[in-house]
Amino acid sequence: MKLRTFSSTNSCLMLYVIVVLFFITHSNTHAIEIPDSTYRTKLPLLLHRPPKVMFDDRPTLLQLFVNIPDDSIKAVSIFYKTNEMSIFQEIQLDKIKGAFTYKFDPGKQEGKSLSYFFIVQQRENAVHATPLGDSGKIKPYNQPLVDAIEYYEKRLKSLQ
Repeated sequence: MKLRTFSSTNSCLMLYVIVVLFFITHSNTHAIEIPDSTYRTKLPLLLHRPPKVMFDDRPTLLQLFVNIPDDSIKAVSIFYKTNEMSIFQEIQLDKIKGAFTYKFDPGKQEGKSLSYFFIVQQRENAVHATPLGDSGKIKPYNQPLVDAIEYYEKRLKSLQ
């Protein structure tokens, strides 16, 4: 029976320690960059997505989501006019299920198109609006009022 010598055991232990130290010191060089969990994209103060289509015979909900605390909001309004109106009409909006909502009914107003924009007034005399053009001035949304039957007939033909 052969006895192990101190030098052979020592060299195995030494090799083990070197390998472990190598992995400990170089473990971060191959790590994947994980983004900080506290990083968040900046949400816009006002968010509105115009409807893809507005029909001339059906009501449409125009919703504005506001990223401002409710206690600092003084008023939220929509200004709208059809192509038959000469000036914009102002309607103050109430918050319904988290959004300031206006139900536009084309049966009550004459016209072939709708122009509109939103204004939010804060208690500290700050005012926010959407949409804004490149120069920072209000640039109203312009939506044509489309006949539903014609729209779906064209859509059906495009799918065939």
